[in-house]
Amino acid sequence: MTFRKHFTSLLLLLISFFATKSFSFNLEEVADKIYVHFGFQEDANKINKGDISNIGFIVGDKSVLVIDTGGTPSIGEALYKKINDISGLPISYVVITHSHPDHYFGTNVFINESIDIIGHSKLQRSLDANFEFYKNLQLVNTRDQSVKEFKNFKITKIVNIDKNLTIDLGNRIIEIKAWPSGHTDNDLSIFDKKTRTLWTENIFIRRTPSIRASVKGWKKNLEETSKMDLNLIIPGHGPVKKKNEALKPMLSYFNRLIDNTRKFHKNNLSLSKAIEKFPSENIESWLLYNIYHPSNITKVYTELEWE
Repeated sequence: MTFRKHFTSLLLLLISFFATKSFSFNLEEVADKIYVHFGFQEDANKINKGDISNIGFIVGDKSVLVIDTGGTPSIGEALYKKINDISGLPISYVVITHSHPDHYFGTNVFINESIDIIGHSKLQRSLDANFEFYKNLQLVNTRDQSVKEFKNFKITKIVNIDKNLTIDLGNRIIEIKAWPSGHTDNDLSIFDKKTRTLWTENIFIRRTPSIRASVKGWKKNLEETSKMDLNLIIPGHGPVKKKNEALKPMLSYFNRLIDNTRKFHKNNLSLSKAIEKFPSENIESWLLYNIYHPSNITKVYTELEWE
């Protein structure tokens, strides 16, 4: 009986420890007045509470620009509080990098008349079409009851593919670019001219890139990024890296996907055979590879089928 009591006490302590760990909200200043909260390299679940994406903000002399707001209203509230603790300047802009729920379900706390919500020209359509599905998905996956209170919202400032949006936060120029279809059809990147730092959902570090729109488009976007004069890249998922270190694994993986799939089509292999015969080695040591690699093969197979 005593052993059981001790075992139960220890189990409760462990549960408490990991729960506390999952709720911690730390920020790292990765460049001058650029603050990042690094999400877990996992899919959303009840332990990590949907805290799986990189979110944060850039501080100018006059105001603050927020980049993504997290996977639940609770995460958005935590980010909002940290901004006020660190800066004290008004928040003027919130940029939503794309339409996956781990990046924008904390947005409601930021919505007021003085804050512009910035998104790709194709973002609003995706937010509206997927609202109920993503809300239910986040609630089921995270078990965070704050998700029940999440409300859809409107983008107030649109960025078009053919014209970058330039913002001055006060002696700090930010360029926001809308990209053609790649990871999704509504990806944005944020470039801070002062530090030559690019914050972009187009790049995944360590975590398997999940192709949702176009592998060829995504590869082209990465090749364009490789020509930019950059000091640091802040990815949508994973640690900060220098440009070449960030791009090389993704381009290697995409080239392998494309080259192998073209061979499968040339030899008239079915999709099931293509999945079966695709080399299984995880050369880049991606996380969550067994989950996302098969779906990537399927996406690339269908995209290249009618080349």
